Amino acid sequence: MMTFLLKRKIPWGEGLSVLFAFAIYYIGFSLFSISITKPIGWLEYFAIVLFIVGCVLNSGGEILRNNWKTKPENKGKLYTGGFFKYSRHINYFGDILWVTAYAIITGNIWALSIPLMLFCFFAFYNAPMLDNYLKEKYGKEFENYEAKTKMLIPFIY
Repeated sequence: MMTFLLKRKIPWGEGLSVLFAFAIYYIGFSLFSISITKPIGWLEYFAIVLFIVGCVLNSGGEILRNNWKTKPENKGKLYTGGFFKYSRHINYFGDILWVTAYAIITGNIWALSIPLMLFCFFAFYNAPMLDNYLKEKYGKEFENYEAKTKMLIPFIY
């Protein structure tokens, strides 16, 4: 989906960071969930809801933004609507939620290190890198958006 919806050139660092993140997800969760034997309970149902919410925020946010950007009257404008009115990087927050859901499903406390690493990765590398790009591209329009919209976690951070 990343290469379909993005209308900009993806720098090598960003592309490699996505590969790195997916390697951590799939290898890490495979290792952490090797010995799941307990029945499904309320925590697992919570994780399923968390997974769905995360997917909706990530993919839904990207689809809404893509639909908006394809309209000629929006060409060259910064998208601040849909889920992005709650967080500048709501798609990353969605990723953190669905990855946290996977961690919960494993039943292994150490699996929570994966969404924590992902949060740090997004908060201290990917989001600031993208914010710098957006500042250069949209200038004052982005600065106004940045001043009133949290970076990653809606209403919090």
